[in-house]
Amino acid sequence: MTTSEASQGKEQLDTVLGSSLNAFEANLSQRTKVPPERIVEFLSCSNAELEQQARVIEEVERRFTTLLDRCEKQPDNLGPFMRALDPKAFSRDHDWRSLVQALSRQGAGYEIHKRVALSKYLEYLSFRKELLNFICSRRKQPGQVGKLAGDMGKALGGPDERAAASLKQTDAFGMTRVAAMPMASDKYARLPEKETVRLKLRKGESLLVFLASHRFELKVREEELELVDERGVSHHLPSSRSSIGRHIDNDVMLDSRYQEISRFHLIIERQEPATLRLTDISSFGTFVDAARLPR
Repeated sequence: MTTSEASQGKEQLDTVLGSSLNAFEANLSQRTKVPPERIVEFLSCSNAELEQQARVIEEVERRFTTLLDRCEKQPDNLGPFMRALDPKAFSRDHDWRSLVQALSRQGAGYEIHKRVALSKYLEYLSFRKELLNFICSRRKQPGQVGKLAGDMGKALGGPDERAAASLKQTDAFGMTRVAAMPMASDKYARLPEKETVRLKLRKGESLLVFLASHRFELKVREEELELVDERGVSHHLPSSRSSIGRHIDNDVMLDSRYQEISRFHLIIERQEPATLRLTDISSFGTFVDAARLPR
């Protein structure tokens, strides 16, 4: 911990301590929600990344719960136990990391404050984990990404107004992955699951296709089809019928980093020069320009 971080932690602690234990607890209660800027960050992550964060939180929760149980039997050792914890176990949100480190260096007269701080931090972790799981679950429902801001309060007891505003702004500003989510726009429509859809696409034309949240461009060449991913990597569809996904048995195997794309995601068939057949076999959906779909 740097000198400046230690100084910042001490200032935060002096501010939060207040005039009584009740005031201290009330001040920490204001730090148990996820700040708006962190919500914006979550919305730019894939579901796989969010689920990994949730698993990490569960492990930290277990460690802290065990620590509190041990300190019930050895209350005087709470300070040393806290100092022995890896600082990275504490989020920088609301200055939790510097605040807890500053508190851990206080003497025996602050044991109750230390216990309250850990309990409140566990509340913060619980809220953060629920938020991660909520975003993941809503993304898996067609047409729900744009409704996250309105539904967040109902599902999680209501983040503050600034957080809800940030969610709405994120849809408008278009964070990289959020902007790619066609579910947030009426322009794109999800292909019916496991049903074949015919599209007209002439030679030289291209079609934007979203596999889950990832943008691809399907191009019609003279003798073949070409699929270009969001990184600019070109995939040539080798036959009149090609399967696409992350599994090695596909005709086109996509990068494993595309975690939201299913192992077997989409089948593309070229029936004649101007007709394509698309069959979505994925979990998170395939999206195309709604105007292209048959009425």
